[in-house]
Amino acid sequence: KSKRNISVQTACNLLSLLDRRIKSVAVTVCPTAQQVSKINECGFDFIQMHGNVDKEVIENSPVPVLKAFNVKDLDSLKKYSELRNICGYVFDAAKPGSGKTFDWDILKNIPRDDKLFVIAGGLDSKNAVNAIDILNPDIVDVSSGVENDEKPGKSRQKVENFINTVKNY
Repeated sequence: KSKRNISVQTACNLLSLLDRRIKSVAVTVCPTAQQVSKINECGFDFIQMHGNVDKEVIENSPVPVLKAFNVKDLDSLKKYSELRNICGYVFDAAKPGSGKTFDWDILKNIPRDDKLFVIAGGLDSKNAVNAIDILNPDIVDVSSGVENDEKPGKSRQKVENFINTVKNY
């Protein structure tokens, strides 16, 4: 469904080019156990799971899981919060991948536990600091905010700006 969708094989090939000091995340929507197995074979550090995912897929994942929640489905947080393989939560906009932000204040009352707290959804180098001020997340997740304006793919300059903005904050 996403314009960013690539095959597992392409992801494996790209991962082999990545500096191993950089943590890698395979982003999925409702993955099957077979897809999780293929992602594990590639060597990803984490798997981010969007959508309604079977508990067995999460519980049996050999890769630590970042469970994603759209702001419209925060009620399902409790359902997943006690699963041992979930190492963090990714809070995203109502329509993931849209490049739209959301009212970050709605996450202020989410109880913090020992899992990573990740904020996503329309972040860019101009608004990331505001999101950090409001929520103090463990991780900020960027995608659409660093894409090229005129052509597909990421903008090296936007990626550098985002990293420098967040790192220097």
